[in-house]
Amino acid sequence: MPFSFSTDEIQQKQLNCYLGYTTESVHDAIRANLHESPLYSGRITSIGPRYCPSIEDKVVKFPEKSRHQLFIEPEGYATNEVYLNGFSTSLPAHLQQELVSLIPGFEQTQIIRPGYAIEYDFVDPRELSPFLETTRLHGLYLAGQINGTTGYEEAACQGLLAGINAGLASLGRRAFRLDRRESYIGVLVDDLITHGVDEPYRMFTSRSECRLALRHDNADERLEPRGRDWG
Repeated sequence: MPFSFSTDEIQQKQLNCYLGYTTESVHDAIRANLHESPLYSGRITSIGPRYCPSIEDKVVKFPEKSRHQLFIEPEGYATNEVYLNGFSTSLPAHLQQELVSLIPGFEQTQIIRPGYAIEYDFVDPRELSPFLETTRLHGLYLAGQINGTTGYEEAACQGLLAGINAGLASLGRRAFRLDRRESYIGVLVDDLITHGVDEPYRMFTSRSECRLALRHDNADERLEPRGRDWG
């Protein structure tokens, strides 16, 4: 399905993705090396994103599961690289190679770029206005992980709103906001600035009271008039 209603059909060649699964031998190897994980050794104390846990998190928190599903995603048309979605980890690189080789079908694979864990500070988003301007410093707009969110779309929509408002401010025009009743951007911003965050924030349809009305097939009716109004 194309992103734009002005696109009649997608003509670009599509690539297949595949499914793989971990096994008990993978899980046993992870359990035997948990002391090597910064998240479990205490070297990192952050709370990871709830909705995309590391493979060691899955093994520890769901011990009754004999396997975990993996998505095998090609990186492009002219490469043999694939992205192993669902196997994020903070274990050392040499262990990652050993673990991946234990996955059925991956016995001969080579890791090109190992996974890693990060820890970052953020600004309390309750210090932001509905326009994503900081209340402490006029003219400074923040968007993305610095506001305590996680995810590409979450960062992109904040960048859109913060960028619009930074541009309007430089032109001396009044600020622009989206209401939670008319858009998921509005839900996200309202959640951030009123409730704050105690874990990386993710935008889900279940967070919206108006989710039956906020659909991709009526996005043009809801938001195109706003875009036209603001040029």
